[in-house]
Amino acid sequence: MGEVSWGTDASPWPSKKGTKMSRYEQFGKRLRSSGYDVIPLKGKIPMVEGWQSRPEPDFDNFPKANIGVVLGGQHNVIAVDIDVLDPVAAQKIKALAEDMLGAAPERIGRAPKTMLIYRASVPTRKIKTAIYGIAGIDAAVEVLAEGQQFAASGIHPDTKKPYAWPRDSLLDYPAAELTLVTPDGISEFVAAANVVLSDHGAVKAKSLTNGARQLDHGFQFAENEQATTAEKLRAALDMLPNPDLHYDDWVHIAHAIKGAVGDAGIELFKEWSGKSGKSDPEETQRLWKSISQVTKIGAGTVFHLAAKSGFDVANWDKQFSPSDLTGMDADEFADASEASVSPAKAVVAKRWTFTADTVHGPLPDREWVLEGWFPHKTVAMLFGDGGVGKTLLMQQLGNCVAEGEPFFGIATKKMPVLMVMCEDDELEVKRRQLDINKWRGIDEFGAGPADFHLGPRVGGDNILVTFPNQGEDKAGVFFGHLCEEIEFAKGDAENILVILDTAADMFGGNENVRREVNTLLKTYLGSIAVKYDATVILLAHPSLSGMASKSGLSGSTGWQNGVRARSYLSRVEDSDDIRILSRKKSNYSDISGDSDITLIWENGVLIVPTSPSQLDRIHDTALKHDVMAEVDMAWGDKNGIRKQGLRGYKTALPKLFPQHKAGAVVKAFNSLVAEGNIIHIERFGFKTEKSI
Repeated sequence: MGEVSWGTDASPWPSKKGTKMSRYEQFGKRLRSSGYDVIPLKGKIPMVEGWQSRPEPDFDNFPKANIGVVLGGQHNVIAVDIDVLDPVAAQKIKALAEDMLGAAPERIGRAPKTMLIYRASVPTRKIKTAIYGIAGIDAAVEVLAEGQQFAASGIHPDTKKPYAWPRDSLLDYPAAELTLVTPDGISEFVAAANVVLSDHGAVKAKSLTNGARQLDHGFQFAENEQATTAEKLRAALDMLPNPDLHYDDWVHIAHAIKGAVGDAGIELFKEWSGKSGKSDPEETQRLWKSISQVTKIGAGTVFHLAAKSGFDVANWDKQFSPSDLTGMDADEFADASEASVSPAKAVVAKRWTFTADTVHGPLPDREWVLEGWFPHKTVAMLFGDGGVGKTLLMQQLGNCVAEGEPFFGIATKKMPVLMVMCEDDELEVKRRQLDINKWRGIDEFGAGPADFHLGPRVGGDNILVTFPNQGEDKAGVFFGHLCEEIEFAKGDAENILVILDTAADMFGGNENVRREVNTLLKTYLGSIAVKYDATVILLAHPSLSGMASKSGLSGSTGWQNGVRARSYLSRVEDSDDIRILSRKKSNYSDISGDSDITLIWENGVLIVPTSPSQLDRIHDTALKHDVMAEVDMAWGDKNGIRKQGLRGYKTALPKLFPQHKAGAVVKAFNSLVAEGNIIHIERFGFKTEKSI
C-alpha cells in the first residue's frame, strides 16, 4: 500500500442527522471502533480537560480538530517516537525498532522523524534515551505510553501538511492486533537506540526518565532456595562497592534484597551498608522497616549491578571476593591461597593490575587466525543468509587453518580446529569434506587434516546457556561437553580454533535482549577464548532487515558490540552462485577500504573466480544489476527514457554506461527482458518487477 493520509478533508459520509460528518467525527469513530481512545487536538495540544481519563469523545464541537490517540488503556498502546532529524540516524533507529520490536504502523509528521505504534504486554510508563546533539540539533528517542497521546491524523503544525502513514494506518490495525512487545524488549531497544545516537552525536543531557531503573532484573525464590540465594547475594554484594553510593541506589538495593529473600535479608543489608563510611545503623533499620512487600525487583537486580564489577553469576561459589582478604597480612594471604579449595580464590595471589612504567618494547605482534579478519584469542562472528554457504565457508577455513595454508590467498595461523555443526548430519559433513579435499588438490583416496575435528550435532541438545530467571543465566549441559571436546581436540597444542554453527541452535536466550546476548558472547564464549587460548567463531543468521540493509545484523546490538570482529556472507542479488564476503567490524585492522571478497560457488565449494568464464559471469551479473537499477529509476522518476520504445532503450541505455561496450549493455537488457525481470508496459515504456 502506498502512502496514506486520512482525516484531513471533510467527507461526504452522512451522519444519522443527515449532515456530513466532520473529519474528526468520521475517522474518530472508526478508530474508537478499533479499540483506540481518541481526543481532539489543536495541532498537537489536547482541546479538552481531563483527557488522560479517556472521556467520551465530543464529536459535535470540534469539526476541524486533529485526531489524537490516548496511549495505554485496555490494550496498552505505546508509540516509539524517533525524534531525530538526521536522516541516516533516523533510518538506523527505525530499522533497529522494526528488527528488535517487530513490524508496526508508521506515522510521519516531519520527516525523517517518525513514529511506530505497538502494544505492550503489561501497563508501561514512558522511557527515553539521553538527548544528543547531532549537527547542532537535539535528537532523542522516546517510548510514549500511559498518560501521553499523539496526533494520528490532521495537519502538522510546523509543516502545514497532513500526517502521513507510509504503509498501513491505524484504520487498518485494530489495537488488539498491534505487535506485542515486552518491557525487556522496550528497554533493550532504548539502550540500543542510545548506542546509535552516540555514534552520530554527543550527549547533551540525560533523560528525565532513567531507563536503567525501569529494567526488572528481579525474580522470586522458593523458601527452600533462600539459603543458597542469601549466600549468592552476599558474594554479589561483596563485589558491589558502596563508599559513595547515591542514596537512591542504596534504597534500590534494599528493595532488591528484600524482594529476593524477604525479611531474612536484613542482616545482609546491614552488613553491606556498614561498609560505607556514611553508614547509619538506625537509618538502615528504619529504611528496612519502611519497605513493604516487594514484587518488582529481587536478587537479579543485585547480580546485574555486581556483574558490572566483575561478578560471575554462573560461578559465584568459586569466585574470589574482596571479603576473602579481610584482615589478612601477606603471609596469611599466601597460605590461604595455597590451601584454598577454590581455584578462583588462588588466582588472586597474582596481581591483575600493572603500572604503565613497566610497559616497554618490543612486544610480540598481534596474532591472527585469518590475517585482518579474525584476531586470535577473541570471539568473532560470521553472519550469513540462509543457504548462502557460511557453514561450507567455515569448513573450508578449518581445513586451511589445521594445515596452516592460505585461505583465498590470506595467511592463516596453524592450529587444531574444532567445528561443531548443529544443522548437518554426519553424511552431509563428509560429502562436503570430499568436495573440499578436491579443492585442496587431494584425490578421492586422500584425507583431510588430522587436526580438524568435525562434530555434526543435528538433533542434539546444543544449548550452551539458558536464562531460567530474569537476570540469571544457567549453563546448558552441552557447555560442559563442548569444553571437554575442546580439551581433547587441542591436546598438547598451544592454541585452538573453535567454530560453532549456529547461534540459533546454541543460544537459549532472547536474541533481542542485550544482556543475554552479552552473557553468551562475553561470559561463556569469552571464557572459552581465555581458558583454552582459543579463537571462537560463532555463525548466525541475520534478521530480515539485516539482510535488506546488507548490514548482516540480527536482534540486539549486543551481537555487534560483543565481539571483536564480525563478517557477513551474502548472496549477490539475482544470482544463484555469486557471494560477497564482507568485513563489517574488525577492531584491530583497517576496513576503511574495499575489503570485500567476491566468491563463486563451483564444484561444491566457494572459490575466488580466476578463469575468464567465471569473471564474465560476475561481470555480467553486476552489469545486469546496474541496468535494472537504471530502468527502475527511470520508471520511478518518470524521466525521459521511461517511455522509450525497445529501439530507443537500446540507444539510450549504453550512453548511461560508457565504461561498458554498447553490445554488452544491450545484451544485459535483452536478457533481463527475457527473464521477466524487466517488463514492457504498452504505451508506457519499461519497468522492473520491483517498480511500484
